[in-house]
Amino acid sequence: MSAMPARTPQLAPRPITVPVKKKSARMHIVRQIKPALRPVLETLPVSIPKGRATNRAFALFIVGIFTFGLLLMLVVNNLTATASFQRRQLQIQVSQLIAQQQQIERKVAYHESPGQLIVVAHKMGMVPAATPAFLRLSDHKILGVPQAAKAGQ
Repeated sequence: MSAMPARTPQLAPRPITVPVKKKSARMHIVRQIKPALRPVLETLPVSIPKGRATNRAFALFIVGIFTFGLLLMLVVNNLTATASFQRRQLQIQVSQLIAQQQQIERKVAYHESPGQLIVVAHKMGMVPAATPAFLRLSDHKILGVPQAAKAGQ
């Protein structure tokens, strides 16, 4: 068996009261603030509109904001697309310049090779030295016997 009673005791219902805003309290506050705001309101060049906007004015306002938003999105989209095309063109240009740089580096490495240096030296009329001589810089002494190289060897 359960420990709960079979019936719950009935409480007398209390009347529900809904608080109602009183216009008189609000008007009392407005009457107190109005003298303080009067000099400020008098200095404003534009009067504060009295009345409500019509449904047509509200609809035109919303349509205007919506149209402005769409045009703004269109402009941003066009600017993004233009930047994307420019970026792609710059990437192509960078890849072409990198390829050109690598080609120039290969040419330089080829012309610096010992075999190419010998060919160019022979074209200039240079010949290899038979007995090289060296100069020691610490005491300015010549090591080896220098001999002039003979052409046609």
